[in-house]
Amino acid sequence: MLLPRVLTALFGIPVVLLLIKAGGPAYAVFVLTVIAFSLYEYATMMKLGAKPVQSPALYFFGLLLPAALYFDRFGPSAAGPNNFSGLLVSLTVIGIMSWELFSPKKYLERMGLTLLGVFMISWCLFHLVAIRELRPAGFWLTIMLIVTVWVMDTAAYFFGKNFGRRQLSTISPKKTWEGAAAGFISAILTAWALSKLSGGAFSPAFAAGAGVLIGIFGQVSDIAESMLKRAVGAKDSSSILPGHGGILDRFDSYIFLAPVIYYYAVFAL
Repeated sequence: MLLPRVLTALFGIPVVLLLIKAGGPAYAVFVLTVIAFSLYEYATMMKLGAKPVQSPALYFFGLLLPAALYFDRFGPSAAGPNNFSGLLVSLTVIGIMSWELFSPKKYLERMGLTLLGVFMISWCLFHLVAIRELRPAGFWLTIMLIVTVWVMDTAAYFFGKNFGRRQLSTISPKKTWEGAAAGFISAILTAWALSKLSGGAFSPAFAAGAGVLIGIFGQVSDIAESMLKRAVGAKDSSSILPGHGGILDRFDSYIFLAPVIYYYAVFAL
């Protein structure tokens, strides 16, 4: 499985870096595409696990919400007639609950899992766009987040595989405390090193704080997505990426991290 992983990474990493560099609509479309595939994989996993989901409502609101956030410049609470995102947040809750209200068979679980999919995937992952649009540090913040997660995941995988002895969580039996510690340390060091390359976009102290957050929330987010897969008996969210599983598998760390790093930057920079 190592060769497909390497080949996928060799193709995917340059493409992602080019899209980050481009920013603007190109990067926003990329993130929206990631969200769309992730919503599909989430709905598919739930169905395979006999978990009810309102698939049409999941796709409809799950794609409209990030689009509204983008055109509103990420502000769901802004006053005025163009508050599309605030409207969509409200309509998402109203629409999904109403869908269940008028369904022949009513399941609270189906309503809850649909809302979880929209806000876990669409709301949280959209913050990747919001980070890139931060001025003036958005480009380097995005590079720091993406590259640090890559390094963290790689360090955790190799150290855990070769030196891991103590199981980190019963949800992910192969993850170990030794691997998690290696990932945590590598996240801090990588973020700090990137601050030196950023030309003063952010300070080493800010980067070290970001590294701590990435080292904690990135790995917890990974386990949280594994919890969903374990609940439905799935090994991967899909097989679209050879050697890597699905799109949601590749972006699971960013579910928690995207909003955490965005608001950390907003408050700390």
